Amino acid sequence: MSGRGAARSLIVEAALSSARESGWDGTSMQDVRLRAGVSNGSLFHHFPTRQDLESAVVAAGLLDHDAVVLAALAAAAGAPEGVRAVVHRHLGWVADNPRIALLLLSARPAALREAVPAAVTEDNRRLFAEVAGWLRRHGWTGEPALPVVTALWLGPANEVARGWLTADGAEPTGAVAAVVADAAWHALRPHLGERA
Repeated sequence: MSGRGAARSLIVEAALSSARESGWDGTSMQDVRLRAGVSNGSLFHHFPTRQDLESAVVAAGLLDHDAVVLAALAAAAGAPEGVRAVVHRHLGWVADNPRIALLLLSARPAALREAVPAAVTEDNRRLFAEVAGWLRRHGWTGEPALPVVTALWLGPANEVARGWLTADGAEPTGAVAAVVADAAWHALRPHLGERA
Protein backbone atom coordinates (compact mmCIF):
# COMPACT_ATOMS: atom_id res chain seq x y z
CA MET A 1 0.00 0.00 0.00
CA SER A 2 1.34 3.40 -0.93
CA GLY A 3 2.10 6.02 1.70
CA ARG A 4 -1.05 7.91 0.74
CA GLY A 5 -3.18 4.76 0.90
CA ALA A 6 -1.62 3.84 4.22
CA ALA A 7 -2.36 7.29 5.66
CA ARG A 8 -5.97 7.11 4.45
CA SER A 9 -6.40 3.66 6.04
CA LEU A 10 -4.89 4.89 9.32
CA ILE A 11 -7.31 7.82 9.35
CA VAL A 12 -10.35 5.62 8.67
CA GLU A 13 -9.29 3.14 11.37
CA ALA A 14 -8.75 5.98 13.83
CA ALA A 15 -12.19 7.40 12.99
CA LEU A 16 -13.78 3.97 13.43
CA SER A 17 -12.08 3.54 16.81
CA SER A 18 -13.20 6.94 17.97
CA ALA A 19 -16.76 6.39 16.72
CA ARG A 20 -16.89 3.00 18.48
CA GLU A 21 -15.83 4.62 21.76
CA SER A 22 -17.57 8.00 21.61
CA GLY A 23 -20.15 7.77 18.84
CA TRP A 24 -19.93 9.83 15.70
CA ASP A 25 -21.18 12.99 17.42
CA GLY A 26 -18.37 12.64 19.96
CA THR A 27 -15.69 12.16 17.31
CA SER A 28 -13.73 15.24 16.30
CA MET A 29 -11.41 15.64 13.35
CA GLN A 30 -8.65 16.59 15.81
CA ASP A 31 -9.15 13.37 17.78
CA VAL A 32 -8.99 11.35 14.56
CA ARG A 33 -5.84 13.17 13.44
CA LEU A 34 -4.11 12.51 16.76
CA ARG A 35 -5.16 8.86 16.86
CA ALA A 36 -3.98 8.30 13.31
CA GLY A 37 -0.70 10.14 13.93
CA VAL A 38 -1.04 12.19 10.76
CA SER A 39 -0.67 15.87 10.02
CA ASN A 40 -3.57 18.26 9.47
CA GLY A 41 -2.52 18.43 5.84
CA SER A 42 -2.75 14.68 5.42
CA LEU A 43 -6.10 14.45 7.20
CA PHE A 44 -7.69 17.22 5.15
CA HIS A 45 -6.07 16.00 1.92
CA HIS A 46 -7.89 12.69 2.29
CA PHE A 47 -11.03 14.01 3.99
CA PRO A 48 -11.65 17.69 3.26
CA THR A 49 -14.83 17.68 5.35
CA ARG A 50 -16.24 15.84 8.33
CA GLN A 51 -18.94 14.50 5.98
CA ASP A 52 -16.23 12.93 3.79
CA LEU A 53 -14.78 11.19 6.83
CA GLU A 54 -18.25 10.07 7.97
CA SER A 55 -18.79 8.54 4.54
CA ALA A 56 -15.59 6.55 4.93
CA VAL A 57 -16.65 5.35 8.40
CA VAL A 58 -20.06 4.31 7.07
CA ALA A 59 -18.38 2.52 4.17
CA ALA A 60 -16.00 0.64 6.47
CA GLY A 61 -18.89 -0.33 8.74
CA LEU A 62 -20.93 -1.63 5.81
CA LEU A 63 -18.02 -3.66 4.46
CA ASP A 64 -17.41 -5.22 7.87
CA HIS A 65 -21.12 -6.00 8.32
CA ASP A 66 -21.43 -7.47 4.82
CA ALA A 67 -18.51 -9.81 5.49
CA VAL A 68 -20.23 -11.04 8.65
CA VAL A 69 -23.47 -11.75 6.77
CA LEU A 70 -21.70 -13.61 3.96
CA ALA A 71 -19.72 -15.70 6.44
CA ALA A 72 -22.97 -16.72 8.15
CA LEU A 73 -24.49 -17.82 4.85
CA ALA A 74 -21.35 -19.67 3.77
CA ALA A 75 -21.24 -21.67 7.00
CA ALA A 76 -24.94 -22.60 7.00
CA ALA A 77 -25.89 -26.22 6.40
CA GLY A 78 -29.38 -25.37 5.13
CA ALA A 79 -32.03 -22.71 4.79
CA PRO A 80 -33.28 -22.67 8.40
CA GLU A 81 -29.74 -22.48 9.72
CA GLY A 82 -28.75 -19.79 7.24
CA VAL A 83 -31.73 -17.56 7.91
CA ARG A 84 -31.25 -17.84 11.66
CA ALA A 85 -27.47 -17.47 11.47
CA VAL A 86 -27.70 -14.22 9.51
CA VAL A 87 -30.01 -12.75 12.16
CA HIS A 88 -27.73 -13.89 15.00
CA ARG A 89 -24.58 -12.63 13.26
CA HIS A 90 -26.27 -9.34 12.31
CA LEU A 91 -27.41 -8.71 15.89
CA GLY A 92 -24.04 -9.86 17.22
CA TRP A 93 -22.34 -7.34 14.96
CA VAL A 94 -24.67 -4.62 16.26
CA ALA A 95 -23.86 -5.60 19.87
CA ASP A 96 -20.12 -5.57 19.09
CA ASN A 97 -20.27 -2.28 17.17
CA PRO A 98 -23.10 -0.33 18.79
CA ARG A 99 -21.95 3.17 17.90
CA ILE A 100 -21.20 2.30 14.27
CA ALA A 101 -24.48 0.37 14.07
CA LEU A 102 -26.36 3.38 15.40
CA LEU A 103 -24.75 5.54 12.72
CA LEU A 104 -25.83 3.06 10.03
CA LEU A 105 -29.30 2.36 11.41
CA SER A 106 -30.17 5.99 12.06
CA ALA A 107 -29.18 7.27 8.62
CA ARG A 108 -31.95 7.86 6.13
CA PRO A 109 -31.58 5.44 3.18
CA ALA A 110 -31.10 8.28 0.67
CA ALA A 111 -28.44 9.93 2.87
CA LEU A 112 -26.74 6.57 3.36
CA ARG A 113 -26.61 5.96 -0.39
CA GLU A 114 -25.13 9.42 -0.94
CA ALA A 115 -22.54 8.89 1.80
CA VAL A 116 -21.21 5.61 0.48
CA PRO A 117 -18.46 5.61 -2.14
CA ALA A 118 -19.11 3.84 -5.46
CA ALA A 119 -16.78 0.93 -4.57
CA VAL A 120 -18.81 0.18 -1.43
CA THR A 121 -22.07 0.47 -3.35
CA GLU A 122 -20.70 -2.10 -5.80
CA ASP A 123 -19.65 -4.36 -2.92
CA ASN A 124 -23.16 -4.04 -1.47
CA ARG A 125 -24.63 -5.03 -4.86
CA ARG A 126 -22.39 -8.11 -4.84
CA LEU A 127 -23.64 -8.93 -1.34
CA PHE A 128 -27.26 -8.76 -2.48
CA ALA A 129 -26.44 -10.84 -5.57
CA GLU A 130 -24.85 -13.49 -3.34
CA VAL A 131 -27.80 -13.40 -0.95
CA ALA A 132 -30.20 -13.77 -3.90
CA GLY A 133 -28.17 -16.70 -5.21
CA TRP A 134 -28.24 -18.37 -1.79
CA LEU A 135 -32.00 -17.84 -1.55
CA ARG A 136 -32.52 -19.33 -5.04
CA ARG A 137 -30.50 -22.39 -4.08
CA HIS A 138 -32.98 -22.79 -1.23
CA GLY A 139 -36.12 -22.53 -3.35
CA TRP A 140 -36.82 -18.80 -3.64
CA THR A 141 -38.39 -18.04 -7.02
CA GLY A 142 -37.69 -14.32 -6.99
CA GLU A 143 -41.05 -13.52 -5.45
CA PRO A 144 -41.54 -11.58 -3.35
CA ALA A 145 -38.79 -9.24 -4.55
CA LEU A 146 -35.46 -9.24 -2.77
CA PRO A 147 -36.09 -5.96 -0.85
CA VAL A 148 -39.26 -7.53 0.60
CA VAL A 149 -37.40 -10.71 1.52
CA THR A 150 -34.63 -8.77 3.24
CA ALA A 151 -37.22 -6.66 5.09
CA LEU A 152 -38.87 -9.85 6.36
CA TRP A 153 -35.47 -11.28 7.23
CA LEU A 154 -33.75 -8.36 8.97
CA GLY A 155 -36.44 -5.72 9.46
CA PRO A 156 -37.49 -7.01 12.90
CA ALA A 157 -33.84 -7.48 13.88
CA ASN A 158 -33.14 -3.86 12.95
CA GLU A 159 -36.08 -2.68 15.06
CA VAL A 160 -34.79 -4.66 18.05
CA ALA A 161 -31.32 -3.20 17.44
CA ARG A 162 -32.66 0.36 17.21
CA GLY A 163 -34.61 -0.14 20.44
CA TRP A 164 -31.51 -1.36 22.23
CA LEU A 165 -29.27 1.33 20.77
CA THR A 166 -31.57 4.27 21.44
CA ALA A 167 -33.81 3.41 24.37
CA ASP A 168 -32.08 0.83 26.53
CA GLY A 169 -34.19 -2.00 25.10
CA ALA A 170 -33.21 -5.63 25.48
CA GLU A 171 -29.70 -6.40 24.26
CA PRO A 172 -30.04 -8.03 20.84
CA THR A 173 -28.22 -11.23 21.74
CA GLY A 174 -28.99 -14.56 23.39
CA ALA A 175 -32.69 -15.28 23.90
CA VAL A 176 -33.77 -12.05 22.18
CA ALA A 177 -31.76 -12.91 19.07
CA ALA A 178 -33.14 -16.47 19.10
CA VAL A 179 -36.74 -15.21 19.13
CA VAL A 180 -36.06 -12.77 16.29
CA ALA A 181 -34.14 -15.42 14.30
CA ASP A 182 -37.04 -17.89 14.66
CA ALA A 183 -39.50 -15.20 13.55
CA ALA A 184 -37.34 -14.49 10.49
CA TRP A 185 -37.32 -18.18 9.58
CA HIS A 186 -41.11 -18.42 9.93
CA ALA A 187 -41.51 -15.30 7.76
CA LEU A 188 -39.18 -16.58 5.02
CA ARG A 189 -40.03 -20.27 5.06
CA PRO A 190 -43.13 -19.96 2.84
CA HIS A 191 -41.03 -18.16 0.21
CA LEU A 192 -38.29 -20.77 0.08
CA GLY A 193 -40.37 -23.57 -1.41
CA GLU A 194 -40.42 -27.25 -0.63
CA ARG A 195 -36.64 -27.49 -0.42
CA ALA A 196 -36.77 -25.56 2.85
